[in-house]
Amino acid sequence: MIIAICGYSDSGKTSFIEQLLPHLEEYRVAVIKHTNQERIDTAGKDTARYRAAGARASALIASEETTVFLSGGGEVDRLVEMLDAEVVLLEGFKTSDYEKIWLGDGRGSNVVLQDPSIQAAISYIRRKADVERALRQLPGLDCGDCDYRSCQELAQAVAAGDATVEDCIVSHGGVLVTVDGTVIPLKPFVQSFVEGTVRGMLQSLKGVEDTMGKTVQITLPGGPRI
Repeated sequence: MIIAICGYSDSGKTSFIEQLLPHLEEYRVAVIKHTNQERIDTAGKDTARYRAAGARASALIASEETTVFLSGGGEVDRLVEMLDAEVVLLEGFKTSDYEKIWLGDGRGSNVVLQDPSIQAAISYIRRKADVERALRQLPGLDCGDCDYRSCQELAQAVAAGDATVEDCIVSHGGVLVTVDGTVIPLKPFVQSFVEGTVRGMLQSLKGVEDTMGKTVQITLPGGPRI
């Protein structure tokens, strides 16, 4: 989940984030701060010279920390993907479309909490992060076979402790198909069809014994078949 901690100068954004972080240790957390400066890297330094010469990114690695400079600005989604974080706290970004916790005077768009207590903010972030964590484990078919109308509703039930991701019979129905490492969601009828087809094919092959509970890998050739 991504949420911005916003407010005008001296509203306590940095301190608020510092207080949040110790309570979010069960998640992979990243913080991204907005600055009004046009550039961060220092002109003439090696990292700046590499990007000026055409590198998409440059990095500086020390014994205890690493700094990465990316060309271009304002690409939060690109940075979030690279960080592989479950919870991303943005400091600033008042004019963005992200959900916002607003501190102090004023109010921006898409504000979900106004001057909340730390505990209220923690509860909101945890609830959203738990739903998104569960949703990532579901196929997104919204088939309704699990007695919930959508994967979103099942994820909300999982986050509330009223269900588990194993209640999704598409993802946990017994037949797992992956293509280049990506799990392909299958509804129960398709699972049954795939299972019957593969078992029937393998039983006719010499040297194949019981396949119950076994992993079967089928690699298809590349290029068109003649």
